[in-house]
Amino acid sequence: MQLTLVVPGLLDLAETHPAPADAEGAALARLLASTPRAALHDGAIGVACAALGVARQRDWPVAPLLAVAANLDPGDAYWLLAEPVTLLVGQRDVQLAAVVDDLSADEAAALLATLNSHFSGDGLRFIAAAQARWLVAAPDVQQLTTHPAEDALGAPIFPYLPAGPDAARWRRWQSEMQMLLFAHPVTAEREQQGRPPINGVWVSGGGVGVPIEATRIDSLYADAALPRDLARACGCEVATAPPSLREWHAGSGSKTRSLVWLQAIRANGGEGALASLGRNWADPLCAALDADPGLELSVVLSGRGRALSFKPRGRSLVARWRDRFAPSALSTVLAASGR
Repeated sequence: MQLTLVVPGLLDLAETHPAPADAEGAALARLLASTPRAALHDGAIGVACAALGVARQRDWPVAPLLAVAANLDPGDAYWLLAEPVTLLVGQRDVQLAAVVDDLSADEAAALLATLNSHFSGDGLRFIAAAQARWLVAAPDVQQLTTHPAEDALGAPIFPYLPAGPDAARWRRWQSEMQMLLFAHPVTAEREQQGRPPINGVWVSGGGVGVPIEATRIDSLYADAALPRDLARACGCEVATAPPSLREWHAGSGSKTRSLVWLQAIRANGGEGALASLGRNWADPLCAALDADPGLELSVVLSGRGRALSFKPRGRSLVARWRDRFAPSALSTVLAASGR
């Protein structure tokens, strides 16, 4: 068995709700405690890209892969994911409230027509890979470093805006996008209907199309659209996320090199999800490793802009007794791993 298990959001939950996470995360703590020290990554998407054989550019080149997944030819353009968002303007800062995912086809077409008309002189081309997933193509390579929208959700946006030699231009363009969308009839109509307004575009995941190297996995299991589309673009087999290790074994998962991307664990109801993670994955994986220490397992926990990758091992008899009478707390394990 060669398995990488990705659990998005868990680091944020453990940081903001440490006591409930410890109470529900005993099984996960047992599994992770056998790792001497976790490896630090810059996010779960980076882990997935590396597993799919995608090399990092200035960013992880998510956007050109999404173009391929949408049957678009990346050509020589520089692509960015351009997500319609709701921004909240306060007295002291601007916060990213949400990525808007309920656009109709007519709404998306009207908004993109306005953006394309305004930015045509700058050589930018906005395309709807899906109604709520937009891409923007620039004719030349842009020197940018960006952050995924999920890293900035609920936070002041300024630390998460593009950086790099071309960042000033893109920040100015993003300000223009905000003004265009704020005054757009689609936004006014949505507000009248009580729906989230679209008053900004979040750009991230930039890069140019490149040949895909040999993937390190044969199959990716996920319900989230982004990792599924990245895997399809790389020619990797895609399936829905199994609810437990047992169901993964019952399929063909145990016979392939697999990455399983679980549903994100959030603070609202996250503790119950953490207990379920323990029953369905952590405890069975502990038992599997104890029975066969040669199993290859990685567990990736991610949060805002970071991820920790653990490589659990089979436990000795002494360690099993210690876990039984003096179990490690999840917060202690994460702290020792450089959270």
